[in-house]
Amino acid sequence: MVICMNNSAFIKNGILKTFLFASTLSLVTPVMAQATFLIWPIYPKIEANEKATAVWLQNTGKTDAMVQIRVFKWNQDGSKDNYSEQSEVIPSPPVAKIKAGEKHMLRLTKSANLPDGKEQSYRLIVDELPIRLSDGNEQDASKVSFQMRYSIPLFAYGKGIGSGLNEESQKANAKNPLAKPVLQWSIRNNEQGQPELYLKNNGQKFARLSSLKTSKTGNDISLGKAAFGYVLSNSTMKFAIDKSTANELLKTSKIYGVDSSGIKQELIEITKMEDPT
Repeated sequence: MVICMNNSAFIKNGILKTFLFASTLSLVTPVMAQATFLIWPIYPKIEANEKATAVWLQNTGKTDAMVQIRVFKWNQDGSKDNYSEQSEVIPSPPVAKIKAGEKHMLRLTKSANLPDGKEQSYRLIVDELPIRLSDGNEQDASKVSFQMRYSIPLFAYGKGIGSGLNEESQKANAKNPLAKPVLQWSIRNNEQGQPELYLKNNGQKFARLSSLKTSKTGNDISLGKAAFGYVLSNSTMKFAIDKSTANELLKTSKIYGVDSSGIKQELIEITKMEDPT
């Protein structure tokens, strides 16, 4: 099952608005659906002392919409994003009908306490289900609407670590030197001879990188096609780069990442490693 989507997302005032550029599923004489959603918060979290968190969906379109809500475990084994079924965080309701112009609250609840000192990563997946667009004739009824898929990162925490987005979790993280992203980098060629940048996170919290720099005041280096480059805790990710970028990086022993995983955007140092595995 493919969980990722290809879409254009715009963030404004803490709200995610995704337009109809998402992947299309199973189209038969397609009719453009009018359902479009605002989703907030865009970065939901469940702290160690919280049982649940809420996510809101607002249907800003002109027609009613039916959505399915699921939460998948997210890891980066093999230096790629992987998703699997889980029972640690339960969404409620699992299916909802949201009328045009109305908003609906989703509740994401921990089924049990999470391991102490651990950040757990998930993806909240909201799929728009196919519904008949009108009460017209049989020909209209046979048409299938475009279907949207929204993929939202979700992080949950065990005792002794937190998001760092509130005072209590900041105090917990201050007692743990690894309660932050701790990154290393390396470059190696893939089977096609193209260079790839490996980023290894030895910390206990994820990094969300918008760009890299070869110096604190240097120019940004793009991370491929990704809007953000997530590197989960105790994980390694790889990003395709061109040869000129690889040559530029190899001239230095450390680089810097623009990280927005915390309460404010920060420039973090990334040291060079000899072996990316």
